[in-house]
Amino acid sequence: MDLTVLVDYIPQILIFGGIVAMAWFLEKIVKPAPVIGTPVSWLTKILALFGFFVGILLIVTGGTAWQTQATIDTYTKALLIVAGLALFLKPIKDFPWAALIGLIAGSLCAGAVYFFFPLPETVFGFASIWAYVIIFLVPAVIVYMVFKFIEDVLKIVGTILSSRPVTLIVGAACIAQGILLLLDQNLFNIIFG
Repeated sequence: MDLTVLVDYIPQILIFGGIVAMAWFLEKIVKPAPVIGTPVSWLTKILALFGFFVGILLIVTGGTAWQTQATIDTYTKALLIVAGLALFLKPIKDFPWAALIGLIAGSLCAGAVYFFFPLPETVFGFASIWAYVIIFLVPAVIVYMVFKFIEDVLKIVGTILSSRPVTLIVGAACIAQGILLLLDQNLFNIIFG
């Protein structure tokens, strides 16, 4: 699949990503309006559910733009990736990934030994079940400790990027940059001269 086609739609992807990032804010604005408040509220909740996938789209688009040396400026590429990370990390920051990966690693190691290198009934005078428990626990704990550090770093980054003030600023910047790119302008050229 050729992902370079995404580079042609960077303004539209930025606008869509900005709207999804600011969905909570848009909901608060239109909620008091009785006629449009309820439908827009439902629409923003649906958009927020797809934020994870929109985050992936933004990250992939930013990475593709960086890889293909597109004529898009560095600030826009960074904005794509930051907005993508904010949306991508929001739902996964509270999931215990380290425990799940440790459990899988320990189970694979114990399962491999059990099926491919079965142990005798006793190992050093102990039942072989205790050897399998140790074979499960050692890699599970090691993998858990390594991934727990990564999980904690991602949780910190996700908490910062998915905070409401940051998503409001990043979302507004995405929408403004997308609109200005459609008009052959650039937000960062306006800001930084």
